[in-house]
Amino acid sequence: MRLFLLFFAVGVLLLLLQTTFLHLLPVVPDLVLVLCVYLGLHHPTVGAALGSFLLGYSIDVVSSRMLGLNAFAMSLVFFAVYLSSRSIWLHHPVVSSLVVFLAALVKGAALVLAWVVFLSVESFWMGAARYIITEALTAAVLAPLVFYLLRRGEQFTMRFRAPAQ
Repeated sequence: MRLFLLFFAVGVLLLLLQTTFLHLLPVVPDLVLVLCVYLGLHHPTVGAALGSFLLGYSIDVVSSRMLGLNAFAMSLVFFAVYLSSRSIWLHHPVVSSLVVFLAALVKGAALVLAWVVFLSVESFWMGAARYIITEALTAAVLAPLVFYLLRRGEQFTMRFRAPAQ
């Protein structure tokens, strides 16, 4: 239960950061995506999959014109990371950054595909490709720090386990 509360609080904090303060930057790092990748790598459970979907849906509710796009993208990212986590045995910051970078590219491709299918937008490709790559790079650069903080938070919650009776 404490671990759930930790991830819930971190998810709300990252969502608030990403949708308010970080929009002042030229490129907004997708910190919620980093959390979804962390959940897919270290906690591949049904609850984590539901949490990834709800994180994406909350992004849609707060800052998207079309509901469901980010929910779909975060669910797809969680599923892709879950499938790849079965063959990733090394938990190094460089590997984590690479996984986050690839996950951000998967999310970007899913969003572009959904936009192309549901909306007709002229001259969309050049701006979208540049933004997806820069967002993926910033998320990959920040991933080791976020992973470290999440691991420290997990270790902190493990110290306060109830004694067995």
